[in-house]
Amino acid sequence: MIGLLKESYEKLYSLLPQRAKVMASELVFKLSGKPYVYHDKILHPPNGLGRGVVSFSIDFELAWAWQYARNQSKDCEKIALHEREQVPRLLAKFDEYGIGATWATVGHLFLEKCERGWDGLAHSDMRRLQHFENEYWKFSSGDWFQHDPCSSVDRDPAWYAPDLIEQILASKAGHEIGCHSFSHSAFGVPCSSDVAASEIDACLEAMKPFGLRPTTWVFPGNIEGNFDTLATRGFKGVRAFPHSWAEVSLPLKRNDDMWGIHASTPIDLDGGGWNLEERLARLKKYVDRASATNLSTHIWFHPSLPRRQIDSLLFPLLRYCAELREKGAIDILTLDGLVDATEDALIREGKV
Repeated sequence: MIGLLKESYEKLYSLLPQRAKVMASELVFKLSGKPYVYHDKILHPPNGLGRGVVSFSIDFELAWAWQYARNQSKDCEKIALHEREQVPRLLAKFDEYGIGATWATVGHLFLEKCERGWDGLAHSDMRRLQHFENEYWKFSSGDWFQHDPCSSVDRDPAWYAPDLIEQILASKAGHEIGCHSFSHSAFGVPCSSDVAASEIDACLEAMKPFGLRPTTWVFPGNIEGNFDTLATRGFKGVRAFPHSWAEVSLPLKRNDDMWGIHASTPIDLDGGGWNLEERLARLKKYVDRASATNLSTHIWFHPSLPRRQIDSLLFPLLRYCAELREKGAIDILTLDGLVDATEDALIREGKV
C-alpha cells in the first residue's frame, strides 16, 4: 500500500510546475514527520548522547569528481578552480565559529606533482576500473586516468592541492581528514576488490608525508561496495548506513567492526524552485531534531557549491549551530568524534 501511494505521489509530482513541486515537497516534509528519526535502543545508546550532535562532512575532490560526471565533465577544471577559491573562505568561517568538519579528501590532491610511467600512462601501477555508466557518471571509453595532466600543482592546480590541505591542517577549528579514494573511483558494481585495494593503498600512501592515517571513509559518488577491503585497511567509520531513510540517528556498529554513519541531508538546494530562506529553514529543522532527541544529524556538501548557497545557507547554518552550542543545546563533532562519542555512550550504558 505504501509503495502504491509513493508511486502515485511521484507520478503526480512529476506533472507539477517547479514552484508547485517545492510547495508539495514542503507539505510532505511537514506531514510525514521529517526529519526521520531512527533510534534503535538495542544497538544505540538507549538515552542517546548527552546532547544532540551536528556533524559536517565535505567531499573535497577538485576536478577528479567531475571528469566523468554526466553533463559536467567538460567543465571539471572550471569547477575545480571555483572550489579552490572557496576553500580558504570555508576555513575562515569554520575558524570563526570554532567548528571542525570532516574533509573527505581524494588522495591525488595530496600530491605536489606526478609524471607518466614508462608506458605513457598516468599512475601505471594502479589497477584500473572497467568502463561503466550509471545515473551520475559516464565512463565509456579510454583509460580511467586519461585526464590526469601528470604535471604539478603550479601548472595544473585543478588536479593537485597540497597547499589547501596544509591550510586545512593548520586551521584552529580542528578538522578531520577522511579518505575519499585516490582518484574518486566508484566502489560499487564496477569496482573489483583489487581496484579497491589499489585505490585505498595509494590514498593512504599519499597521506603519509602529511603525517595522516585516516579512520573515516566516504564513498565517491556515494557508490558503496568493497566493505571487506576497507575493513582490512583499518577504517573505523564509513559514511554508509543500513537504513537510507534515516536522517537523525547515531552510528551503528557493523559486522565487519566498522561503524556505519548516516548522511542526513546535503546543503545544496533540491532542484530548482527553492529559495534560500526556505532551504535554510529546512536545514535548521535537522539541527533542531538532533537537539530534541539527543541524536545526531550529519550535513554534507561539496566546496564547489555556488557562492550564494555557501553565503546564504552554509554560513548562516554554521552560525545557528554555534549559537545552539553556546546555549548547551548541541555539540558539534567531526565524524570520527561522532563515532567515538557513540562508542563511549554505549560503554557508559553497559552496551559494549
